[in-house]
Amino acid sequence: MKSFLNDISLKAPSAAAIETITFSPISTISESDFRIRDSEFGEVAGSPLPDQGICPDCAREFFNPEERRYQYPFTSCTICGPRFTIIQDLPFDRPRTTMAEFRLCPDCLSEYTKAADRRFHAQTIACPNCGPQLWFADAKGRRLAVDPALETGKLLGAGAIIGVKGIGGYHLACSATDEDAVRRLRCLKGRDNRAFAVMFRNLTTLQEHCELSPVEADILSSPARPIMLLLQKQPKQLAPSVNPGLRELGAFLPYTGIQFLLFDPEISALVMTSGNRSGEPLSIDDWEAFRDLGPMVDGFLGHNRSIRWRCDDSVLRRQQDTTLGIRRSRGYAPAPIKVDRELIPLLACGAQQKNVFALTKGKHVYLSPHQGDLDKLPTFTAYQETIERFMRLLQCKPEWAIHDLHPDYNSTLYAKGSALKTIGIQHHLAHIASVIAACQVKGPCIGVVFDGSGYGTDGKIWGGEFFSGEGANWQREAALSDYPLPGGAAAIREPWRMAAAYLQSSDRQSLQEWLTEQNLTEPWKTLEVAAGLGINTPYTSSMGRFFDGIAALIGGPCYTSYQGEAAIWLENQAETKVTSSYPFHIEQTATGLRLDPGLIAVQVYQDLKRHEQGIISMKFHRTMAAFIVETATLLRKETGYQQIVLGGGVFQNRLLMDLSVSLLKDKGFQVWIPDLIPLNDGGIALGQAWLGSLMIERGITDVFSDTR
Repeated sequence: MKSFLNDISLKAPSAAAIETITFSPISTISESDFRIRDSEFGEVAGSPLPDQGICPDCAREFFNPEERRYQYPFTSCTICGPRFTIIQDLPFDRPRTTMAEFRLCPDCLSEYTKAADRRFHAQTIACPNCGPQLWFADAKGRRLAVDPALETGKLLGAGAIIGVKGIGGYHLACSATDEDAVRRLRCLKGRDNRAFAVMFRNLTTLQEHCELSPVEADILSSPARPIMLLLQKQPKQLAPSVNPGLRELGAFLPYTGIQFLLFDPEISALVMTSGNRSGEPLSIDDWEAFRDLGPMVDGFLGHNRSIRWRCDDSVLRRQQDTTLGIRRSRGYAPAPIKVDRELIPLLACGAQQKNVFALTKGKHVYLSPHQGDLDKLPTFTAYQETIERFMRLLQCKPEWAIHDLHPDYNSTLYAKGSALKTIGIQHHLAHIASVIAACQVKGPCIGVVFDGSGYGTDGKIWGGEFFSGEGANWQREAALSDYPLPGGAAAIREPWRMAAAYLQSSDRQSLQEWLTEQNLTEPWKTLEVAAGLGINTPYTSSMGRFFDGIAALIGGPCYTSYQGEAAIWLENQAETKVTSSYPFHIEQTATGLRLDPGLIAVQVYQDLKRHEQGIISMKFHRTMAAFIVETATLLRKETGYQQIVLGGGVFQNRLLMDLSVSLLKDKGFQVWIPDLIPLNDGGIALGQAWLGSLMIERGITDVFSDTR
């Protein structure tokens, strides 16, 4: 018995997550066999399992001509295959999944009922005789009498774009080495300059294109099969339009038999991007795919197994001995996050961008799969529908809805339109709380949030903040000085506006020179007048806007096609051997410590006359890391706090993160960054759930003043 209890932990299946093991003696009964009885309805402990990539045993069967499941695309067993995306209800039994319509043949039934077989009670068990089948259709959705896999491979090799139905939705696929095909896909999808993810035939092929550590290789091959952001080898062998101007590549491996079939002898790498129109929900229904994706593709590879839940691919990065979450979805959601206390039953509505919502149950926070940006009606509609279905699946009955302070976020409007009691949480405190909850940080800490934007309690747009506190009591201790955001949200899409705003207050001569060089004098005159009249010119302390402005100032994008494009460009220019930085001064004001970004912007502009972009970029990154350390050191002297929590989307900058963590540790700080939970807005809901529950328990409505 002791050996058995030990083996539960040591020999658990790869998909298992064991939190605790308890045991107690019971009376013996006379049983001579082992049986699994029919499930009963009732509350289920644990959670729906995330979808699992094909396991090594099933992969070997798939490629073995002697096996009856040779090249069968829906091969799975008890430890691999779809889980969450096919669930109709809990517990996870075949009749409660979209596999219910596929009646087991005698061979599969024998495996399913044989206790010694690795498919014993495998709910997704199937074979060519009784399971789901592939089909191929033209761009209008008309089924063709062809071999689906062969036709798909032939078309991909000829430069076609194919809509491929997978586990959690459709992908759009094309050859990653065909520049014309990739460029055409980008145009038809309405995709901006963001990088496409690439699926490689196998790990060996992937290593020919990317730098890969043993830990990264293990994660790529794990049951979750995420996309990993990896440094691409030089010279690049893939089409330039896959990841224009970037050093990193989102790479992943096949995780279903369907995807194995895509790689004919001539194809080793495929662009595999979400099957949707940019900004809209992932297509999961066939009719939906024909309607929305038909104009973008040359054909469809589909199947007759229904998808119940949308689930995008997860995106991760390995850094600082931690697996950082960029997008937590397939393979991880909806597995819960365990926290250190019982939580109030609530719904955390998440943010407007990169939305993920959350439900609480006991000590668990159930994060939804990635929902996307809620700006467009189809996405917001899907978000509302998914919340209602998620509550029914998990049997959660929230009493509260926790929302962002921004009054115009659709997630906020949803919360306030619900029948639940509501409470609002400042965006950047939710970022801090997310890390505290994920890492189970104990005691007071300093929280550093570098972000694009978040509605502040003063009505301004925050984003470069330092907080101190613990639990539900916090103080905003330091920030960037507030600067105008000329034209409001348009300044996010046109970073040159921020560059001009930073120069204007510190060196008008430099501003005029730069505007003339960029041919932007006339547009700025109009914005300057509007700013003087206070028209559409909110003020911001955003570090994201500061990075954008510096990028535009030194020759980066003055106009961007996606959020963070300018900052990503800036990071990619950095010459890492540079060790110098810009001098700066942290001023003590009536409202806390402040750093004036305008004074640094002037130095950056003056540097353009004597240094290349790469040198200036590295100096700027080092300056921001030094700013973090100096401010944290000043706050430690005041508070005595040794713990530092880092959060916000700007910390997805690999260079800034590495520099900051290294310097902070050298100064004796204990630095916390979360494992798997996104630092960006995809992690907001976890922080809302953790902090919102604490505020409700303690009757606190304002964490900055301890108002009750």
